[in-house]
Amino acid sequence: MKNILLTLALILILPNLSLAQSFTLGDKLWLSAYFDLQKQKMKLEERIKEIDLKIAQNEQGIRQINELLAKIQRTMIIGTEKQKEDAQKAKPVAEKALMQAKETQKMLKDQKMECEMQMVKIQENERKLKELYSKISSNNNIAGLIKDCSGTVKIMNLKTKKLENTCSNMIINDGDKISTLSDGKIELKISNGQGNFIVGPDSEVLIKKISADEDNFELIQGKFYTKVERSDEYLQEIKDYIQNYKEDLKTIKDWTEEKIEEYKKELLKKRYQLTFKLCKVFHPGTKVIIPQGGCLGVGHLIAVLGIRGTEFTVEMDNSPLAKIIVIEGNVELNNYITKETENIPEGYQVIINLGEPTNIKKIERLEKWWER
Repeated sequence: MKNILLTLALILILPNLSLAQSFTLGDKLWLSAYFDLQKQKMKLEERIKEIDLKIAQNEQGIRQINELLAKIQRTMIIGTEKQKEDAQKAKPVAEKALMQAKETQKMLKDQKMECEMQMVKIQENERKLKELYSKISSNNNIAGLIKDCSGTVKIMNLKTKKLENTCSNMIINDGDKISTLSDGKIELKISNGQGNFIVGPDSEVLIKKISADEDNFELIQGKFYTKVERSDEYLQEIKDYIQNYKEDLKTIKDWTEEKIEEYKKELLKKRYQLTFKLCKVFHPGTKVIIPQGGCLGVGHLIAVLGIRGTEFTVEMDNSPLAKIIVIEGNVELNNYITKETENIPEGYQVIINLGEPTNIKKIERLEKWWER
């Protein structure tokens, strides 16, 4: 009898225990991606409301100009000679105003159509994201979710050697290498959803999970941009979104009231870490003063970047080897060429070259290629 009671007690207790430990990396990334889509929808809805208001105001202006033109036409028929002369002068001005108003109306309607097309795309992405929830939420080996991609983008997992088109695969896993051609660009959600990571054209990036709470990104060539929100700001933002979209979340399998409340507590427990490595493959014959190794992929490790709540971009080429620009926050740079550790503050850039000291100076020009 005691054994039966013990078994029943375990059955009743275990579900509650599993609830507290049921959050995977996939859960967290999925939730952040879902809220990103809601933010985009809200902005678009506001934009469409603004355009509708302008369309209505402009339509009223068109009616008023048409009424004025009708009066001008009547005046030109039944008015005095002076009135006819004034009407003749006013007519081309009114006609020009009408033409401009109609052009504005067409532009506004085109803008609204573009917004509506964007909304359809967002709704389609939301539908796909919901369909992928089971696959994503059960994945504790996930390193990122694809938010958007364009052009030629390929992904190959170093373990399976399987090559895929990333635009049709929303999940980025441990050991995936992302490659883009001259027309390619891809944006990922990373770091438990706390960060956005964009790989530019002609680039190669290898993603490796160090632990459940730490990811390593290796830039082999090309450029990337990343923005990681400050932990306190991100936690508050997620809490607000959970509260605002609680009812919507409940319509998705497994997101019960209890799970939502448990997730709020989970957010306070852990902090995610990101490491960025710059790995250079040198041409044969190049005199290199640093030993090969330190990179999970290929090449020589020339620098390691540590970040906390930072927005920055990195470009790697032959000359200079690397250029790091800090837009917001700060970056800790471990330069493996000079054996120096530097702190790069907001508004500054660093140039790394073989045989030269670290060159830190104010940003001269910022080309926001990631916004194109």
